[in-house]
Amino acid sequence: MDPAFDKQPNQKKRITVCDTLLQKDQAQLEAHIKEKALLTYKQQAKTLQVEAVCSLVRGCNTFVLAGTGFGKSRIAEMYFRLFDKKKKPVVLVLNPLDALGDNQVCTSLLNFMYDRLDICLID
Repeated sequence: MDPAFDKQPNQKKRITVCDTLLQKDQAQLEAHIKEKALLTYKQQAKTLQVEAVCSLVRGCNTFVLAGTGFGKSRIAEMYFRLFDKKKKPVVLVLNPLDALGDNQVCTSLLNFMYDRLDICLID
């Protein structure tokens, strides 16, 4: 923890997942996360999703860069579900919506240009 953070008055301490999860080794933690994800979402969690959730459980700042539709939002959900609801956890997710919009516009333009090229070649 940051010493400056600890000295601030009336500052709440950070909550963590239950001790039983924190005491698991990496393989046990991954297995637990995979099992919980399968029960919740009825599909296997992706390796990167599990690795990211493990990183968050260990208290690391975690940055995930993956394409649209990969399942980045599910990482936050999976992590959130590991907390005791009585602790009222809050998981903050930052989404660069401008970059996402730019990416989608760029992809649409490329698809449009590809379609037009295909039409020209057929004629």
